[in-house]
Amino acid sequence: MLDPVTLTALSSSYRNLVATDGYSGGTKGFVPEGLRVEKHARAVLWKARDAERLATQNQNRTGLYYRDQVLNTSSYPWSAIGRLAFKKYEGDSSGWCTASLIGRNTILTASHCYPWGYGPGRWMRFIPGYNNGSEPYGRSYVTKCRGVKNTFNVTGIDYIVCQLCEPLGDKAGWMGTQWWDDSNEYMNKSWRSSGYPSDSFRGRAQMLLSNINLTDVDLHADTGKELESRIFASPGWSGGPMWEFMGGMPKIVGVCSGSEKDCSESTQGCYGAEGVLDIDTFHDVSAGGRLMTDLATYAFAHWQDDGEDSDDQDYLNDNQAAS
Repeated sequence: MLDPVTLTALSSSYRNLVATDGYSGGTKGFVPEGLRVEKHARAVLWKARDAERLATQNQNRTGLYYRDQVLNTSSYPWSAIGRLAFKKYEGDSSGWCTASLIGRNTILTASHCYPWGYGPGRWMRFIPGYNNGSEPYGRSYVTKCRGVKNTFNVTGIDYIVCQLCEPLGDKAGWMGTQWWDDSNEYMNKSWRSSGYPSDSFRGRAQMLLSNINLTDVDLHADTGKELESRIFASPGWSGGPMWEFMGGMPKIVGVCSGSEKDCSESTQGCYGAEGVLDIDTFHDVSAGGRLMTDLATYAFAHWQDDGEDSDDQDYLNDNQAAS
């Protein structure tokens, strides 16, 4: 974790950083000159099959049955959100997550999307503003990542930053990040979340859920936060940003990690708990907090200028965690 003195020094050296006061902090977004800005998505409503019945029966999961399909993905900030494809090994059928540009050559996504534990045949490739085969700003492979190792757990520190071979943010723009020590700052606002879920057009369209109100915020260790909400995410949405406009610019406060049972947070866990199979006992978690922004700050300080950092290994060693 970067200490307040270091963060303050960095903020004076890099125009995209916001000085921390020990209780909040963040990084700034960027809009390239000439790029169209559309604060509100031009979208069409997407409904799951039999959505009315499912939504009535499962009121905790209405976000799975009704979403908006974003059409203007070549406009900012939708252009900064994209599909992150990956392969774990040569011959793998591949998969995908969602990621967001947070710097000219840096993306933020979920740690569990990274192919931990696999060899040289693994790769990750990011396409900002992807829309049904369209790649308005091109694509780039990932060259290195830094973050907290996570292979399957839903946590409040489930994120990594990754360096791209190409500075796609120069064309597509990038989003800022934000954290607060005070959980009320998260609870008293409504949020949006964006992703490329498999149950909507097989992950070929950017989907949006708006007006998300958090049900709880749990501290994860000292620097992470679990931002809990009703269920809305499905496979492919992992890594997608929870965000909103602040001061006229989009700021990411969390990264989609997944769903967990309410009882998993109790002292005794879910062992023997009644109703653990009831879908109402589940909630979604987006990972946020200071560590997320500290990782973004690290990327600005070490990757933003020339794309080289002698202190890092390509595809960070699987046993190393950022701190």
